[in-house]
Amino acid sequence: MKKSLLSSSVFLLVLTLSFSNSWATSSSLVDVTPGTENFVRCMQSNSDNVTSISQLVFTPVNASFIPVWQVAVQNTRFLKPSTPKPSVIVTPMDETLIQTALFCAKKHGYEIRIRSGGHDYEGLSYTADVPFVMLDFTKMRSIDNTYDIFNPHEVSGQLLI
Repeated sequence: MKKSLLSSSVFLLVLTLSFSNSWATSSSLVDVTPGTENFVRCMQSNSDNVTSISQLVFTPVNASFIPVWQVAVQNTRFLKPSTPKPSVIVTPMDETLIQTALFCAKKHGYEIRIRSGGHDYEGLSYTADVPFVMLDFTKMRSIDNTYDIFNPHEVSGQLLI
């Protein structure tokens, strides 16, 4: 009887520790910074297209947040779960969304980090010790030459061959 009780107690202890460890790991992966909901609401209220906001703004509660963040991490030491991640990732497709993101970041006290597809082995564009919004310009891939055919306007993230 005592042996059965002891083995049951050990089993419950191991089970409890394994759940608490897995919960701590998952909570560090999805660390929600207070105020991200306010930032998203600010983006929606100051943007003309609310539908595009839901497709272009990612918070840690989105399932695609981690893949969007990881896609351009060039130094694998930053892929650890303990690496500080952005509070919000904004992937603008035009200049008006950039203006809105800058306004809302300033209003809610976030720093801004810019990722444009260039080399960033130090991780300055996708990690920080303070709450920040990452503007990911990799979707802004266009060349506008309507102004002057000899001086085309390139948008950050554009790959010229």
